[in-house]
Amino acid sequence: MVVLPLALGLFGAWLDGIVGTSPVLLVLFAAFGVVSSFASAIYRYEARIAVHEEGKPWARKMSTRNKVSTRKASQ
Repeated sequence: MVVLPLALGLFGAWLDGIVGTSPVLLVLFAAFGVVSSFASAIYRYEARIAVHEEGKPWARKMSTRNKVSTRKASQ
């Protein structure tokens, strides 16, 4: 999680030196790296939880047939 923002920040600093903009590209690339790292962590977490909860009663999807019969029973 640290490598991507650091690498992009260093790339932004190097690009800033070439282009002549002060820390604009450094901040942009580092911020993009941080956001990407958090998004990656969230997607990996959700995938791991989905595998872990597979087959559990609260994770099962109700079929359309069960939803209709449940609605009729409650009326």
